[in-house]
Amino acid sequence: MNRRKFLKAGFVLGIGIITSVKIKATTIITNVYETAVELKERIAAIILELKKEGSNLVKKIMNGKKYEYDPYVHYPYDGGIKDENSGYQFFYHIHRENEYGHFHTFATDEYGDLVHLVLISMNEKGEPIGLASVNRWVTGDKFVKADVLRKLAEKFYIEPGLFKDERIVEFVNYIFRAFKNEINELFAERDEWINNYVNTKFNEPFEDRDYEILSFKKINIKI
Repeated sequence: MNRRKFLKAGFVLGIGIITSVKIKATTIITNVYETAVELKERIAAIILELKKEGSNLVKKIMNGKKYEYDPYVHYPYDGGIKDENSGYQFFYHIHRENEYGHFHTFATDEYGDLVHLVLISMNEKGEPIGLASVNRWVTGDKFVKADVLRKLAEKFYIEPGLFKDERIVEFVNYIFRAFKNEINELFAERDEWINNYVNTKFNEPFEDRDYEILSFKKINIKI
């Protein structure tokens, strides 16, 4: 094969590879989108199933306890649900206006320290209505930047069998996968808020009790 034919063949091969990569990339993007949609449908299915049983996610996580507007009352029990293998955990409590309570979710980092991930706000019907990041004083956890939070959130998983109704744990697991983009945006917006606070007030915001929620995303599951 002479040089001209070789270059031409190489050019055609290159175009083929590029086209193949584009097709694969498009397929991956589509699959990611479909997966998010599918996971939201699974969340909706859990909500509908519980509704048919005369219950909902909030009633289930309360575990037969009385509904108490008290930040120190944790559901389903003190300490919440923790997966010792994965290091992830969550609990539910009630103390904020304009919601019926919320889940706090946590990770354990490589040093064994507890890191808060996201707050999942719920309404009285037992439906998720928002996701939020919180100030450090709220949970007293370790502060890490958004890039670390993204990595921890991406791997969030708690074994469903750790609670008597596995659907509750599945719901929290699904939230992290179905709203991955929104959660990553929350982390970025939280870091931006902190930087703005430091640059204007010349102080750390972590103990400022005037600021509980640092970033928030409204969400809606179509039932």
